[in-house]
Amino acid sequence: MRTAALADSFADRILHHARLRPEKPAIILSDRVATYGMLAQGILRVENRLRTQNFASGAVIAIAVENPIRHITLAAALYRLGHPSLSIRRIEDVLPLDLPITAFLHAANEKLHVGQRQIFVGDDWFEGGDRPITAAPAAGFTDERSVCRIELSSGTTGRRKAVSLSVAAVYQWLTNYYPAIGLGLWDRLLSLPGLNSSWGFTLAAHALYAGKTLAFAQSARDALNMIAVYGIDAVAASTQQLSEIVREQTQAPVSCATLRAVHTGGSLLSRALMHDAGTKLCNAIVNQYGSTEAGATAFATIDRLIDIEGATGYIAPWAQVEVVDESDNRLPAGVAGILRIRSSCQAEPFPPGRADGHAGFRDGWFYPGDRGHVTADGLLVLSGRTSGVINVGGVKIAPEVVEETLRLHPTVAEAVAIGKAGADGIEQIIAIIVPRPPCNEQAIIDWCAQHGVPVARVIVVDALPKTESGKIHRHLVVQQYGG
Repeated sequence: MRTAALADSFADRILHHARLRPEKPAIILSDRVATYGMLAQGILRVENRLRTQNFASGAVIAIAVENPIRHITLAAALYRLGHPSLSIRRIEDVLPLDLPITAFLHAANEKLHVGQRQIFVGDDWFEGGDRPITAAPAAGFTDERSVCRIELSSGTTGRRKAVSLSVAAVYQWLTNYYPAIGLGLWDRLLSLPGLNSSWGFTLAAHALYAGKTLAFAQSARDALNMIAVYGIDAVAASTQQLSEIVREQTQAPVSCATLRAVHTGGSLLSRALMHDAGTKLCNAIVNQYGSTEAGATAFATIDRLIDIEGATGYIAPWAQVEVVDESDNRLPAGVAGILRIRSSCQAEPFPPGRADGHAGFRDGWFYPGDRGHVTADGLLVLSGRTSGVINVGGVKIAPEVVEETLRLHPTVAEAVAIGKAGADGIEQIIAIIVPRPPCNEQAIIDWCAQHGVPVARVIVVDALPKTESGKIHRHLVVQQYGG
């Protein structure tokens, strides 16, 4: 018996919408539009090409293709053929994780890596005559417990962790977005989180599953232009991305009259940003607290959150949140402690059983590394992190990773990285360094940005406090510069 999760995938829904309304825009980019009919034909053509690769049953395939239309087409075709997929930026980003990936599908700008099976995806993959779109669902996955997606999470140590999602979990993730994003009262969603994040991919899959139009933008200014030109009525963005859009809108306003809902998350939404986004973009803003490992855990409109510092949302019916002490003893409502989460659509460590697996999973619970409390009526309120991980607009970066990057700069002798809330309430990376002259603070910030580390400010000092063993005394640095 085929369950709803097996018979009603996002890939099969795309083909269904192509039969109903082939001319409806499915994906909008700044320079092109793909209709549902075009997207469906692309999926069928890619399926035929993938079959010629003779992948083993259930082989994990990574997608390193930046173009969103092609990326989604590849992911949908792999899903219909029963191959779990993993969305990545570059192949080199995942090689250190030593994951059991059979092959990498990539575009022309990817370099070759010795020992890896790389398959170039060119224009010819998406060309050819039209194929009949049948009503029969794909039979690639035969069990709703089968792994169909692999996602990467930074984790609380800064080292990326891999988790797997079953067919049933992905199906629930997609349907969970109905109550979370403005109750579905929108038709054109501009999604800013990248497809290589679980949030970005499932948002995109949800929009297409629901028969909506999905749009992508490259920058905050591009996002505003897309809203004005294409009549976008829903936007999904991290708190950092939302802050950038509000800043651009303040500097050079455009009409956002069509916007009906804004969906945000990733880090605490400050009251100032709630107010500015509500007045300059749209007053229907939904904040979500979630994770790659446990999915969307809590959400609420900002009018229910703005008066409570640290409030993130009401716990969803499919999730369970407990607050415990250091010994895992459960604490009563209203008492702050360590958060742990369990949900019906929870991911699993991937690959299973590996000794260096995801330490955040324990006894059926996921520990996200956050501290907070839950009120008697189910409101989740955060009070901080259980570790020193810096959360920059939803991107979690370990201080050690930042410090390693800083020390590679020729004018940096020693460095400590800390997180500190900026004026908009979003955490920023502050670098405290002992320099090697000549030293230019802005040049170091620019250099870090080129290496993927968004340092907001550099503070130059003569010396850093040390412990008896000669190590930098991080706690004292945080006390002095992080207040």
